[in-house]
Amino acid sequence: MFSKIKKIAVLLASGVLLSTSFSTTAFADTTTDSDTAVSTATNNTDNGNSQVNANDSNTDNNGSTTNNTDNQSAVTQSSASDIDVSAVKAAMLTEINRLRAQNGLNPLTSVDVLNTYAQSRTDSFTNTGVDDHAGWNSANMYPYNQSAEENIAQTPFSILGTTDPTTIAQKITTEFYVEKYDPEPNYGHRKNMLNPYVNYIGIGVTVANGMVYFSQEIGNDKAANDKNNSNDMYNYYLTNNNDFANVSNYDLADSARQSTNDDYISKDNYTIMDLRGGVTTKGDYVSIYDKDGNKYDSIALQPHTDWASDLIAIINNNIYFHVSTNGFVLADDVLPWATFLAGTTVSTNTDAQIYDDYGNPTGQYLPAGSDWITDRRSTNLMTGAKMYRVGTNAWLRAADLSY
Repeated sequence: MFSKIKKIAVLLASGVLLSTSFSTTAFADTTTDSDTAVSTATNNTDNGNSQVNANDSNTDNNGSTTNNTDNQSAVTQSSASDIDVSAVKAAMLTEINRLRAQNGLNPLTSVDVLNTYAQSRTDSFTNTGVDDHAGWNSANMYPYNQSAEENIAQTPFSILGTTDPTTIAQKITTEFYVEKYDPEPNYGHRKNMLNPYVNYIGIGVTVANGMVYFSQEIGNDKAANDKNNSNDMYNYYLTNNNDFANVSNYDLADSARQSTNDDYISKDNYTIMDLRGGVTTKGDYVSIYDKDGNKYDSIALQPHTDWASDLIAIINNNIYFHVSTNGFVLADDVLPWATFLAGTTVSTNTDAQIYDDYGNPTGQYLPAGSDWITDRRSTNLMTGAKMYRVGTNAWLRAADLSY
């Protein structure tokens, strides 16, 4: 019945758990594209960290010689060594503050302490690579180590495909913002860059052996930190516990999809939040609505079927999930889910009650101290409560687990 560690999980299209006290759940999810060159982007805060593996979506290729058809003379190619590191750092500061301005946030101020630490971080990556924040120590950011955060990345120059500082900065910022190919996307990089409670930043860039490494070290000194409410800051930093993105804007990320589909454009009585995941219909046919909240009379989703979803939409103050062009389902009519946790191991910290897909206790328990592979997680939008699936029609409460 269950997917014990080192065994293959039984994965069926049964819905995601709704606890008996749940009314609405939501998830974000994506998968890795293994056919493109891999870079790594990672985010961390002093209240939690996460890891992502990201493939840059731009595949510009400068690997071949270009000929001028007028005179047939060879065009000299640029290489990673031609990157102006100082100019890229300046462009990255400009770009993150341009992103923050689009969302009504104060600009981050560059300070020497954070710049020095950020550069030491990227210099160290030439030996170790980017490895889940290994070696990160916020104490080295003093006095700006309060509310400390880190975003780091590495990418081959062949994927960047340019030495232009502005283009490089925009590509890295977009990847941090979108986390398009992350196996465990939680929008942590975006939350770090758009954190309303931080004021200072340092940026590191290192070029070595055809690879370019990046670091954003972000934080506050005590004076800046004391101006903020500690509970507000703490709740914002729990990036691992947020499966959808805060409402935000970034023209470089939004322009392509908005130009082809206005489902991605907020308007009066219609606001969207990014997510990666899907929904499973319950035991009845599920009505579909347009972005104005009007129900379609002639179409519905069949019972017990899975549908991809990339948006949470707030339509006339009701929560919906986006399942097709101008097609939305009410949150209360479906069981949302995410699969980006597939293969993650959880451990029971007590004799853990097992719940079925609809949140009903089964009367069965898993023993304390046992390890289990999970493939889906369900999150309540209102309360933040989470459940993890460990087998077919078998779920555990997050409160009964450690990771």
